[in-house]
Amino acid sequence: MTDLTPPSPPEPRPGNGDAAAAPPPPPPPPARRPWVRKALIGFLVVANVGIFGALAAVWLAADKVAEAIPTVDGDLDLAATPGGGEPVTFLLVGSDSREGVPEDFTNMGNFGGQRADVIMLVKVLPDEGRVQILSLPRDLKITYEGRSQRINAAYNDGPAGLLEAVADVTPDPIHHYLQVNFAGFAGIVDAVGGIEMTFPYAARDVKSGFEISAGTHTLDGQQALQLARARKYEEFRNGSWGYVRADDIGRTGRQQDVLMALLTQLDRPGSIDEFGDLVDALGGFVQRDDALSADDIIQLGWAMRNVTAADIDATTLPVSYSSENGVAYVVQREPEATEALAAFRNGVPFAEAAVADAVVEVQNGSTIDGAAGATAAALEGAGFEISRTANADRSDYTTTLIVARPKAVEAAEAVAAALGYGEVSAGATPNGVDVVVIVGADAGT
Repeated sequence: MTDLTPPSPPEPRPGNGDAAAAPPPPPPPPARRPWVRKALIGFLVVANVGIFGALAAVWLAADKVAEAIPTVDGDLDLAATPGGGEPVTFLLVGSDSREGVPEDFTNMGNFGGQRADVIMLVKVLPDEGRVQILSLPRDLKITYEGRSQRINAAYNDGPAGLLEAVADVTPDPIHHYLQVNFAGFAGIVDAVGGIEMTFPYAARDVKSGFEISAGTHTLDGQQALQLARARKYEEFRNGSWGYVRADDIGRTGRQQDVLMALLTQLDRPGSIDEFGDLVDALGGFVQRDDALSADDIIQLGWAMRNVTAADIDATTLPVSYSSENGVAYVVQREPEATEALAAFRNGVPFAEAAVADAVVEVQNGSTIDGAAGATAAALEGAGFEISRTANADRSDYTTTLIVARPKAVEAAEAVAAALGYGEVSAGATPNGVDVVVIVGADAGT
């Protein structure tokens, strides 16, 4: 088993007793600290984006991080944090509070107070070096205070009320609570220099203000926030705009896309120029429970220092649409919901289609006649299911782009291996499609 014990701090911490007897080893050189970026940012961004890395900081920065993040008000009914590498579960909440949002941000609306925009259960499994995330739709029907309500309505009573509502969905112990608002999320994205995402089609959401052309782009904080908020998402296909996953469930999936893109890019040069800038961005917009200490931050961060997108298993609770007394809800869809809850409870990976079962869409992004059809035929021969072929929005791709939804990167790599060319990128894909192949000029070679 991998040794997950964090390195000793540069100087003994007060109250460590025998720990002060042995001289500590020297701190690791900066070049060996990419896990600091991945852990800290992934953990704090997830509440507004949808999927979770882990929180960490170097020993000398841990106290600063804990001090910068204020605690939530009120007493929270949380379980004691387990030790010895046992799984730790967080309730992460994305608040739609507009407090602190820059004035030049567009399409934010003028809403007072705050609501639970995103609700997630996140389980960190330190001994296995992986994370599980179960997103709960905000319109999920639960029983709270003796009557049926949407789960996000419980947030009117603060974090304590939301914790009680979540207990109606699952009795699993929750050890910690974190929340972040819109301004905090956008600030974190900007602090790491933006996130790169690929869009097979031009896309927009008139309500959130998101608009992007087909291709690969680096999204700044405002753009990433607009994409994460998009509920009326459209793509430009075959000469016209059409809605794609234009509902709350689709939005949850896009939030996961954004976080996956972030987690896979945190090690690129310049993603964080100054650690202090990131802490400053977090201080006013992130809150934690008062039991989440600097020591917890260090232990979890060290345990999860090597987590990548491939180690993050995320899903949304399976639901169906319903209504009651004129109120629209989503309700748990059985048996899938019970199976997902059991997998989360037991730390078992959520069910995923095998790589060979991946559904692939092929687009011709080159000037080579018949390139999409020929590529589709080759992939069918390799055992992949082809949903359709089409022309891309552009025909000037020099390199074949293989775009995968976040949990289908392995399938995309298998597609690239079958073709013998192409560049894999995580991004948005149409409903029911795991991988989009945009054939470039390199196919002709």
